[in-house]
Amino acid sequence: MTTSRPFLGRTGTNLGAAVLFVVAGVAALVAVVQPINQLTQPGGSVVVTPSDLTGDRAFDLPGLPEGVVLTAADPDALLTAFELPAGLRALTELPASLGAIAVAVGAWLLARTLWAIHDGHPFDRRNPGRLAGLAAAVVLGGLVVPLAEGLVATAVLEHLDLAGPDSPLVLLSTSLPLTPIGLAFALLAAAEAFRRGRALEDEIEGTV
Repeated sequence: MTTSRPFLGRTGTNLGAAVLFVVAGVAALVAVVQPINQLTQPGGSVVVTPSDLTGDRAFDLPGLPEGVVLTAADPDALLTAFELPAGLRALTELPASLGAIAVAVGAWLLARTLWAIHDGHPFDRRNPGRLAGLAAAVVLGGLVVPLAEGLVATAVLEHLDLAGPDSPLVLLSTSLPLTPIGLAFALLAAAEAFRRGRALEDEIEGTV
């Protein structure tokens, strides 16, 4: 006689949910603290991609204003302005805050899903919505955050007069990352499977 064994078991599910709850709390705190902390600093940094960037070093780019440095870190670079207006200083942390929010939301929803499974209710009515929310968090972290990085970099470079047509800095990527899209669709498919599983469970209960 064969028996099916759970992949995680009650202990593993309980531990996984607890860890995810902690991750969600820490990420939510980071999302709030980062822009506030940046306001206490005189400047800020954004990610850019110089066309001639090689190696891992600090280098000079012709036309950089005083108080601005570019640090190479393959394949991108970090442009740091030692002095920025308060609005731009906070804006430089927008991508990191959005990423932290995506992690917080995703970890919380996944933890709630695992907790429902731990309680013996894998087809809880709220689980499909939780998985759909997790898909949205993946899109936020995988697609919206990179777009925000480019927009924030553009705003900072325009303030520094470095965003003209002759700028040697590449800001926005034209490529669309496929991994977050594929993962979001997989989560939506799982949400639909959970929804149908709940409908089937209700149907069976109705015939008993």
